[in-house]
Amino acid sequence: MSTDAKRAGNARHLEKLERVVFRLHKDGTDGFTKEQIEAAAQASGQSVNAWIIDAIKDKLL
Repeated sequence: MSTDAKRAGNARHLEKLERVVFRLHKDGTDGFTKEQIEAAAQASGQSVNAWIIDAIKDKLL
């Protein structure tokens, strides 16, 4: 159960973030699957979000 203060704090935090959505074909025709991304993130000890951000940084920098 959450408190009003906790919900307000979460809302303040989420205001600082940008949401980006990308979609993958379930059959892997994009060259990889969601499961492969999840496995790679787990193998590196990261969340999927952190792993994707690192992958993007590697490509941009």
